Amino acid sequence: MMLPSLIDQIQQRGCRLFQSTLATVKSKSRFWRKLRELFDSFRIPSWEGLFYAVINPPSIVLTYDTT
Repeated sequence: MMLPSLIDQIQQRGCRLFQSTLATVKSKSRFWRKLRELFDSFRIPSWEGLFYAVINPPSIVLTYDTT
């Protein structure tokens, strides 16, 4: 559990895309809920694509995960 927590803290402090995504949704619980919804529903090619899908959903082309 320490490693995921450490990675999350590093992203919160160092990744501008992560910070802007978090600022867009305005709360951490909503942030994680949105990420999970997208992750469960679509095939996301990268973390960057996932963050952009939260920030600006209409501009990202997502495909259904049929597996």
